[in-house]
Amino acid sequence: MDKQSFDILEKKIDQLLIAFKQLKEKNQGLQQKNLELETMINEKDNQLITLKSELEKYQNAQLEIVDFKNKQDRVKNKVETLLEKLKEFEALE
Repeated sequence: MDKQSFDILEKKIDQLLIAFKQLKEKNQGLQQKNLELETMINEKDNQLITLKSELEKYQNAQLEIVDFKNKQDRVKNKVETLLEKLKEFEALE
């Protein structure tokens, strides 16, 4: 090989080294970004778990309110019925 061939080979090797360093830096940046995104995903997963738990609590509370309202309506109807019977009884006297 002559000097010109070595110079071309050296230039190509230098270009490959520069490209390799750039790719290595880019890879490190992407790994860091990936780590940040994984952390964000974990945080969002935890938030989702918390929100689902809160939703379940609210749904249970809503069911309790409906149940209480139904009981309240039954008690009100029973009291009204008893008051009507009391009026009927008082009218008999």
